[in-house]
Amino acid sequence: MYGMQRQMVCGGSACGPSDYAAALATWAKVELLKEKVKARMDARHGKQLDALADLIVEVVAERNQSEENRDAQEEKLAQAWDQIESE
Repeated sequence: MYGMQRQMVCGGSACGPSDYAAALATWAKVELLKEKVKARMDARHGKQLDALADLIVEVVAERNQSEENRDAQEEKLAQAWDQIESE
């Protein structure tokens, strides 16, 4: 399993222990950066994203309702998404 993990981390090719360690460090750095970006996005857009998440759940729950209702919900969702993207 260890060899397979090293190949995954090293882009599909075999790599030595130091290459593996460097690849893991880079991967960890990217993961940490993602968490920091997520925290800042939440601080800046958290309320809007919460509302968008609620709307997504609503739209999915109403998917099986009438065509007219579904179209209205999808338009509402598209507008909310566009508002988030424009900021």
